[in-house]
Amino acid sequence: MNVLARLPLAAAEMAIYGPAYGYLNFLIRSPEPLEAEATWRNVAGDAPAAFRWLRTNWPPTFLRGALLAAKRRQDHVLGIAAHYDVSNDFYELFLDKKYMFYSCADFHSATDTLEDAQQHKADFILKLIDPQPGEKILELGCGWGPMLKRVHQATGDKENLFGYTLSKEQVAYNQTHNGFNVEFRDFITSDYPPETYDKIYSIGAWEHVRPSETPPLLKKLYGALKPGGRLVQHFFCRLQESFPASAVVSQLFFPGSINASVRYQVRACEAAGFRVGQMSVHDYRPTLRAWFDNLERNRQRALELVGVQTFNRYLVFFPASWRYFDDMTGFVIRLRLDKPG
Repeated sequence: MNVLARLPLAAAEMAIYGPAYGYLNFLIRSPEPLEAEATWRNVAGDAPAAFRWLRTNWPPTFLRGALLAAKRRQDHVLGIAAHYDVSNDFYELFLDKKYMFYSCADFHSATDTLEDAQQHKADFILKLIDPQPGEKILELGCGWGPMLKRVHQATGDKENLFGYTLSKEQVAYNQTHNGFNVEFRDFITSDYPPETYDKIYSIGAWEHVRPSETPPLLKKLYGALKPGGRLVQHFFCRLQESFPASAVVSQLFFPGSINASVRYQVRACEAAGFRVGQMSVHDYRPTLRAWFDNLERNRQRALELVGVQTFNRYLVFFPASWRYFDDMTGFVIRLRLDKPG
């Protein structure tokens, strides 16, 4: 679709869904692969004041809920498949080589590589989980199994590790490469046997839990843990209680996923019976830039694997997400939630 054909559609989307949505989709629809640095500059860079105001305030608050209503009724598997069932080989082009984490890393210094930073993150979360051999441990939204690998390294116990994912590609990857007990299963709608697990955790999966789903899911997970067990979460959430304009924009990349505010999350955890044992805040921006650079370095192979439109979508997704965090619309938190013994 050439520029002249894309402009009317972009204008219509800007009017309905907001300028950021329309502009990003205009870029994604380019029939040619986007140029990397220009894309980063145009999406993550500073914008004119008028555009910044529109990006933050359009669509207006009363309209956002209506636009998101249909997405809130969508089956989770559709949104997960749209983002994750692209190609395992494609994700290997830009994720870290040791674990394949698709979540915020911990860069301790400017000299850290992506692999260093993901190791820091894995070690940090390992301490929160504190896994012991023989404990039954479940990961919600386990991805390609990176944290299962780290837990297995620490305990030597693979038999008692379990993972759920809604990506068929990730199930196949875990079966082929890791041999973990990974099921194709929606952890949000699943029922859990009472007092079965010692530890439950999620890394970069809780973002897919919609606000209305959060309290009942937390109650189920609380019941699934043994007395003295713990739930560990790593996820990003928004600051404001109402839906920001970015919630509409995010549907370009994660259709059907709408997260809640940090205040809402903590209240729901405590209402379910959990005690907040530890909470920390982390910076997603260096990870997003590292993924972007890796994707650009592997541009030709990425185009061979997924084609122009998917390549463009991810080349836009990383700087758009960087802007989301730089604007402090949202941030990454880690929670250790304890069930009293």
